[in-house]
Amino acid sequence: MIPMTEFHETSYANDNHARAEMLKLSPTQRQAKVDNLLFRYPRFEMAYQEVLGLHRQGAEGGPIKGEVVGFLGNSRAGKTSILKALIRDSNAKAPDLSSESAQASGLVIPMAHIEVKDRWGAPDLATALYMATGASSVPYIGGKSLEIKCVRRVASLQTTFVMLDDSHFIFEAPPAKRKALLSLIKALVDSGTCSVLLAGLNLIEVGIMENTQLLNRGSFPAVHLLEHDMSYESEEDEYLEFLAAVSERLPFAEDSGLDRNEWITEWKLAANGSVGLTMNIIKDAARRAIADGARSIEGRHLKQACFMRKRIGDTTYPFQEAA
Repeated sequence: MIPMTEFHETSYANDNHARAEMLKLSPTQRQAKVDNLLFRYPRFEMAYQEVLGLHRQGAEGGPIKGEVVGFLGNSRAGKTSILKALIRDSNAKAPDLSSESAQASGLVIPMAHIEVKDRWGAPDLATALYMATGASSVPYIGGKSLEIKCVRRVASLQTTFVMLDDSHFIFEAPPAKRKALLSLIKALVDSGTCSVLLAGLNLIEVGIMENTQLLNRGSFPAVHLLEHDMSYESEEDEYLEFLAAVSERLPFAEDSGLDRNEWITEWKLAANGSVGLTMNIIKDAARRAIADGARSIEGRHLKQACFMRKRIGDTTYPFQEAA
């Protein structure tokens, strides 16, 4: 089967037994929990449900097919974590073996998640889609034939939602490659067996607006994921709740209290409400704390993490005075 992210979502706030068991793990295992930590904060959950709504409406609703849809936002806003959660949750369900094609293959893959790379062509995307739907190998055939078989494979496995992450790279590709990539996406949606989600930077919308044929496949409904705007008290409070919940899930003997008052200004400087940039620092600091044998993330660990991210010419940096 397709490897899926093993998210760590357990809170140790009121579970001393779980905390005690966690502390028996090796440093490497504890670091893995940090790297895969997931808290479904309100903005995450809202975007999760909205993206899921582009796939199907309601728990009993059938999958939406034949549309090109979007999931847009700045880099490190949290889009990939949401898509990985969707793919994990969908594959955790029992497969629907009602159709003859599914019974013949013995396998149903409801969703596929692909991280598009810079300068890809259509054969690269077709190959990635093969692997994302559980293939152990890819047919050694010409590019166009591979693309045709790729579309057939999606249909045979009942893959009704193809999620192309970082798909802004498609619109930055050289013209010939871009044309071929968009042609493959059109073939997927025109097959009537799936919809294609384009996730990535906001420039995707500009690219779609310039391609009438893809735009008209559903008129491009899109979910927009924004970072917390720290100039609003309500959004600052939501961000601090996120920090508190992450603290409860960190694999340490004690809560790290990342939301403490004296650190609020430092977090604004370090991440300005972006959960992705926040987690970059927390993961670094947590690795340092685990290596130190500390009972929690301390100010010095955050200071070290931010110092390593200080740019040439900077005279100050976040958490510089933290002890």
